[in-house]
Amino acid sequence: MRKTLQKVMSFYLFLFLMPILLIKLPMLAFGSNATEKVETQPVAYAANVTKEITNEPTKEITVNPTANPINVLVYFTHIQESYQPIVEKKLGLKAVNYHPTANISNVSDLVVQHFSLNGDTVDVLKFDNMNRMQITGAYTKIRPHLLKQLADNHYDVLLDIHRDSIKREKTTTQFNGTTYAKLSFVVGAEHANYKLNEAFAKAISNEVNGMVPEISKGVLQKTRDTGNGVYNQDLSSRSLLVELGGIENTEEEINRTIAILTKAISNFFEETSET
Repeated sequence: MRKTLQKVMSFYLFLFLMPILLIKLPMLAFGSNATEKVETQPVAYAANVTKEITNEPTKEITVNPTANPINVLVYFTHIQESYQPIVEKKLGLKAVNYHPTANISNVSDLVVQHFSLNGDTVDVLKFDNMNRMQITGAYTKIRPHLLKQLADNHYDVLLDIHRDSIKREKTTTQFNGTTYAKLSFVVGAEHANYKLNEAFAKAISNEVNGMVPEISKGVLQKTRDTGNGVYNQDLSSRSLLVELGGIENTEEEINRTIAILTKAISNFFEETSET
């Protein structure tokens, strides 16, 4: 009787365990480490000054120092010119075109970095000559400081960076789905050697347009009747006054255009040295 009862209990135990064994046996046969599905997401990188998250693949930037690096002096005659989107983003202030701290001089570090990628060296003239944000007489006020800097150093390029005062639709271009701040070059025609500056400005304008079509609006010649007429460009035959975007351009657009401008200037000297 006992043996019969044991057989019956064993049979029921077998029936109870069979579903579990059917599940476990394949795992024991092929190993218990099942492959897991892992979801990957795009990695967000900080680009230049702005942290920007996109779904676009990460672009690799190649550092290619030129064979003939140049020395550049960067300065801002109208140093308190600002960009409305940047001021609003940083300080919460709207429609601000001039600001004592959140202004165009904030791009100087980025300019230095991009020139450095090409092996070039940059000095930035630290001088705020806009008393209470007045632009009148700014070129006269900054001139002694430029003369002192030039007396102590040699520069291949003098780069005076400004911000245009016109609206976004006239200061923005798009190329391959990416927007850029437009450039324009101003040449003063009221000094003896202005033609040399004009030729240099046209060469750089052509160079940037070769990289991003229509990013430059070209070279604008000005006399004393239409502007300052000299802009301190008589101090060097390779002096550039560039309008970098307008009041409504974003920080990202400004940064992209700086990369194009600095590379174009380096390319010009590289190409010139080869001829």
